[in-house]
Amino acid sequence: MSLVGPESPSEQARRVFQSFDPEDNGFIPDSLLEDVMKALDLVSEPEYVSLVKSKLDPENLGIILLGPFLLEFFPDQDSGIPDSFPVYHYNGLKQSNHNERVEYVEGTALVLGFEDPMVRTDDTPVKRCLQTRWPYIELLWTTDRSPSLN
Repeated sequence: MSLVGPESPSEQARRVFQSFDPEDNGFIPDSLLEDVMKALDLVSEPEYVSLVKSKLDPENLGIILLGPFLLEFFPDQDSGIPDSFPVYHYNGLKQSNHNERVEYVEGTALVLGFEDPMVRTDDTPVKRCLQTRWPYIELLWTTDRSPSLN
C-alpha cells in the first residue's frame, strides 16, 4: 500500500525540470528547453519550442525560469508553494530578547516566487536562513524589532 498519491502532471514537470537544473537555481539554459519538453511528452517541434522560448524569455536572457514554465504548461495546477505561512521564532537567550524578556515572536512569511523590489523587508539571519529553502521570501513580524539568532 502506498501512502504517497500519484504524481500530478505539474509535480512531474517540476521534477523533470529540476533534473535539468542540478544546482537547483530555479532556471535552466534556454538550450535545454526542448529536452525538458521532450522528457515531458510535450509538443517539441523546433518552431513551437522557439515560440515558447520567446514567450518564457522575452528579454532574451538565455534562461527559462521554473515558475513561468509551470504556469505556461500547467496553469490550473497547484504549485505546491504556499503564498504565505505563519513563522514563529524563539530565542531562549535573555540578552537577545527585547527588555531581556524571553518570548517567541510571531510573523508571516511571504513566498513571492520572484524578487520584488517593492516588497523588501529585513535582511536578518532568520530571513537568510529561510532563503536557503525559499529564495524570494519576505518576513513580516508582529513586533517592531526583528528577532535575533544570537
